[in-house]
Amino acid sequence: MADVVYYYPTKNGAPSEVGRNLFLGILNKKLPIKISLFSQYKKEDSNLKKIYANVGIFSLSNLLRLDKNYIVHFSVEPIAFPNRKFLLYLLSTFNKKIFGKSKLIINYHGDPRTEFEIKFNNGNYLTCLLQLPDYFLTPFILKNSDSIVVNSYLMRELFHSRYNISNLFVIPNALDDSWRGENKLLDLNKKNTINLFFHGRLAPEKGVDLLIKAFSYNLRKEVQLKLYLAGSQRDKKYTTYLKNLCTELGIEENVIFLGSLPISLLKSYLSSVDAAIYPSVYEPFSLAILEAFSTVNGPVLYSSKSGIHDFVIKEGYNFYSFEPSIEGISNSIKILTEQDYDETISYKQKEFAAMYSWDKIADKYVELYTEIGRAP
Repeated sequence: MADVVYYYPTKNGAPSEVGRNLFLGILNKKLPIKISLFSQYKKEDSNLKKIYANVGIFSLSNLLRLDKNYIVHFSVEPIAFPNRKFLLYLLSTFNKKIFGKSKLIINYHGDPRTEFEIKFNNGNYLTCLLQLPDYFLTPFILKNSDSIVVNSYLMRELFHSRYNISNLFVIPNALDDSWRGENKLLDLNKKNTINLFFHGRLAPEKGVDLLIKAFSYNLRKEVQLKLYLAGSQRDKKYTTYLKNLCTELGIEENVIFLGSLPISLLKSYLSSVDAAIYPSVYEPFSLAILEAFSTVNGPVLYSSKSGIHDFVIKEGYNFYSFEPSIEGISNSIKILTEQDYDETISYKQKEFAAMYSWDKIADKYVELYTEIGRAP
């Protein structure tokens, strides 16, 4: 069986966090192979040696050793850009094509072309310009890989239909152990008030503008509603649009923009609110929904366009999903104002979330390494 070279991401953001948590899960397994780390920047190697004293550090020159077979696992996709990660991809592909000494596994946490189109349609032209090489090279990268890992059946269908590839493996994301256990509760005003919570990037694909519009339709004098929005506001144009929208609708006092929260405070909000809601129009999996399932002591309302919905159905659960439209979101919020929901739903949501641990998910990657390593 071939040794594994694992691309270890160190940046911020959910895909990188997933890559790091996955590696910890794999490291806890008894592997019959050697696993080495490759980082985005060579200067990170010394720090990784301190963190993982018993794990080797891989260098690009190692790929020139033709006496070794390697499985090169990109835990995040090798974006077409002149950097060390993409160079690893190019050398691995060359090694694979010329000498047959490399096999490539790539995790795709989303579809680059879909995300490009969303940014283009929302006027983020500079970002799109920088991502043009990735847009055009993605089909080439996919077809030159041995295995493509996507995190939902929704994404598998999208990649299969859009790129005509079949070497797709569905492996979901998971929660780290810190999401399990009690959290400090916040003193939110709950007298005749329903507190609704969203966390995630404030970006067009998350459907927050639809949420704000639907939320405004459900405001009543007899039932006070508060909507808390937590998450990155890096898309300043979209964030400004959301705040202006609240002003136009006259609901700026009912919608609170919290910005990015430290993880402990995020958990406290999730534990303290009455419900959480996630109206994405495009969502490959959604760790945010899984985090909410594990924490919220009430219903989690979410878009049926989120990849996690595949697994909810597969596991036989019936949660509160909706079509990501103003009408669909508004009708979903009504179950809160009319108190028309299963009071035991939070127990079922937490039961579902408990099935998605990195220890269990890591087993699926070990199986994939074994399968790929034995293939001719």
